Amino acid sequence: VSKNELDWLHQDLEIKVKKWQQEKKENQDNLKALRNTAKKHTDTNDRYSKTIDEKEKQHNVYLNKYLKTSNKFANEKVKLEELIKKSQDDCQECVKRAVKAEISVLNNWKETEIWKLNGRAANAEASLKAL
Repeated sequence: VSKNELDWLHQDLEIKVKKWQQEKKENQDNLKALRNTAKKHTDTNDRYSKTIDEKEKQHNVYLNKYLKTSNKFANEKVKLEELIKKSQDDCQECVKRAVKAEISVLNNWKETEIWKLNGRAANAEASLKAL
């Protein structure tokens, strides 16, 4: 009986060993597949990280360019506003000078006309005295 029992145990052990070896092989295959998947994910993650870094660098370049351009235009705007104010002040000064010149011309014209009238009046008085 012991020999039979020993043979059964031995057969049972062989079946269990084969089963464990099969499970071990399946587990190793699964582990290999998981490692490959993990490597693919790591590679993809690295690729995306590099792409993100490149895009971030490009974004920073564009942002700096935008800021420089924005500052340049802001400075030009301030300069143009100053020039506009100066031009408006100059224009007001020119208008004042033009008004003064027109007043001066009109005063001269008035004095000339008065002088002519006084001359005619004097001629008229002389003509009246002569009559």
